[in-house]
Amino acid sequence: MIRAFNKHYRKAIDLIEDSSTSEKMEIAERVIEWFRELPEEYVISLAMFFNEVIDDLGDDSLEKINLKMKRKEKEEKEEEEEDEEEEEDELEEEDYGDEDKED
Repeated sequence: MIRAFNKHYRKAIDLIEDSSTSEKMEIAERVIEWFRELPEEYVISLAMFFNEVIDDLGDDSLEKINLKMKRKEKEEKEEEEEDEEEEEDELEEEDYGDEDKED
């Protein structure tokens, strides 16, 4: 399977290298759109597969996909959003409390 991937990978690289700039942009847009349509589990599985292929190819010029860092950043971003929502809720409760006192 990895040999087949390597064969197709090399063909794809050759096609991209022989393409014009506008063709490269079009290909990139189609690939990005394709990734957006895939379920998250598939994208993660693909990333893990690519990392395995990169290991087997022994190509030091290829950078492995770092999944741990993205997950951590995503969790931190979600926590920040939750904190902001909690602060907004607290401010709204204080505002409502002040309005009740005036009545």
